[in-house]
Amino acid sequence: MSDPTVPASPDVPVSPTPEAHAPVAPEAYVPTVPAPYAGPEATAPPAYGAVPPAYSAYPASTAPAPPRPKTLAVIALVLAGIGLVMAFIPVVTWFAGAALLAAFIIGLVALVNKKQGGKGFAIGAVVVSVVGWIVSIIVTIASFGMIGQAAIEESQRDEVASDSAPAEDEPAAEEAPADTRQELTLVETAFGQSSYDSSTWWYVAVVDNPNEDYIFSFAGIDVEALDANGTILDSSSDYRTILAGRTAVVGTFFSVGDGQITELNVRGPAATDATRAPSSTTGGFQIADVLPTTDDYSTNVHGNVTSTFAEDQELVQVVVIARNGAGAIVAAESGYIDRLPSGGTAQFEVRFFDPLPGDTTYEAYAVL
Repeated sequence: MSDPTVPASPDVPVSPTPEAHAPVAPEAYVPTVPAPYAGPEATAPPAYGAVPPAYSAYPASTAPAPPRPKTLAVIALVLAGIGLVMAFIPVVTWFAGAALLAAFIIGLVALVNKKQGGKGFAIGAVVVSVVGWIVSIIVTIASFGMIGQAAIEESQRDEVASDSAPAEDEPAAEEAPADTRQELTLVETAFGQSSYDSSTWWYVAVVDNPNEDYIFSFAGIDVEALDANGTILDSSSDYRTILAGRTAVVGTFFSVGDGQITELNVRGPAATDATRAPSSTTGGFQIADVLPTTDDYSTNVHGNVTSTFAEDQELVQVVVIARNGAGAIVAAESGYIDRLPSGGTAQFEVRFFDPLPGDTTYEAYAVL
């Protein structure tokens, strides 16, 4: 019998001890409950040194980019609109430049700045600003012309008032009574179709003021174009100061259409509209050296106008009438002298847009 304390040979199987066959208590069953899905955000970050997964834990954003502000472009367009409206108003147009300049600058900033939207508004503001400047320049020139004309008329009214006031040693009875004033006389009229447009007609009317010491200040001259049936085809109005002696009024009809003018009807101020202005103190014009220059395309007539007024005269109109060899009026045109100095002389030039025959004669009238 072998000694139980001696280990058995490896070749001999050893019986298991009673402890090896002791029953094992079963573990308590714990059911596994899956955790709720918390999304990619709940995923724990990888440990330091771990290789990141092949996909991104945060999906790329698909939200649209925020819209760019249009504030500057809208402001520029509003300023341009205000400036354009101001540009059409005489006198007010002088202040339109500030709004138009601001609109132009703001519009350019909105146009070139990539952070600003409303490019269409910005382009519109720039274009409207440029148009506003052009309108403002035209209206400004017209405004200065009206102001200059008003200043001339005011000066003449002051002269008339001073001349009409009786001197202290001169009895009032020497003033000519109002009923001695005579009506204007229509001396001659002429008209014709323009060579460059058959629907456009020129006209001229020569009137005479027989009142040596009276003038018609800023008088309205209305000229109507009549056809053979007496129908008024078109009309034109002009406002001039009619001095003593002869004056010519020239103009253009644009709305005759296919009609044919056969007669002119000229209407002017009444004799009672004349104001006293003695020719010896009021002043007048003297015209000399009227000469034509003709080429294959046009005829230019130039000459000199001398003023006997005590003050400078601005925007003096010079009307030139062309007569053929028989003395009939065949054309009439006008030009302006910007400033005629007091007691001085200025040269004028008037262009006829057709070459006129060599036997044509010319006469000129200076008109306020």
